[in-house]
Amino acid sequence: MMQDREGHAHDELQQRVVSIVSDAQDRASEVGDALFSVAGFLVSRPSVRRALTDTGRAPEDRESFIRGLIADQVDAAAVDVVAACARERWSGPGELSAAVEEFGVLAHLLAARFNGRLDTVEEEIFRFGQVVRGDRELRSALLNTAAPVESLRTLVRTLVEGKAVPETTRLVEYAVTERRMRSLEAQLEHIMALAAKQRERRIAVAHVAAPLSPQQRERLERNLAERAGGPVLLNVVVEPGLVGGVRVEFDDEVVDGTVTSRIDAARRRLAVGM
Repeated sequence: MMQDREGHAHDELQQRVVSIVSDAQDRASEVGDALFSVAGFLVSRPSVRRALTDTGRAPEDRESFIRGLIADQVDAAAVDVVAACARERWSGPGELSAAVEEFGVLAHLLAARFNGRLDTVEEEIFRFGQVVRGDRELRSALLNTAAPVESLRTLVRTLVEGKAVPETTRLVEYAVTERRMRSLEAQLEHIMALAAKQRERRIAVAHVAAPLSPQQRERLERNLAERAGGPVLLNVVVEPGLVGGVRVEFDDEVVDGTVTSRIDAARRRLAVGM
């Protein structure tokens, strides 16, 4: 029950953040960048985080405290978002900074939505993740913790700038340079999950041996939507080694109908029989 109340409170806070950013939609990306900056500030100042999560202080006091610190430093809408966060109860100081960071991601996704580019951002972030997964040298360069942050940003821009919309570029920069809580892959997946939530749909990844025809894709999307009870964002990964069939990753479920998996299963049955 406690978790249900906490989840409900987080949903209400997120709705409040969406409202704040929507009122500043002409500069939503700037609000996102400001929230990333504040999150970094909170991470570097443990005493501030503790003060903002001290349940012995009234919510109004916590809000007044953070407004006094950042009001002259960042966008007014970002200040309102952080102030709203400061009024909430958090299980620990780190949870607050993580929430501010997540709302920075949300602001960039809202910027994409306001500009009619949310589908494009979802697709581009997915493709970037596939490129990184398939290029060992690139992945190593992006995961180099000794590299200066600005060098990593430059590398990301070299890879995607001019090939991706601005929101994708900024979110990929964030995913590469801010990995305090998650791996790069997990960061990218989390961004896509937040994007899908904005469109009230779930994400599925289909691994196939050859590209799907439009009819096959539509049929698979329809079947998955029926299974999910709502809209589904389908990402497709072509893996010739699968020979045929399809493997679908859907939330925490994997449905493997590939020829390769059936051959492997047959081999296991033969091995047991022998």
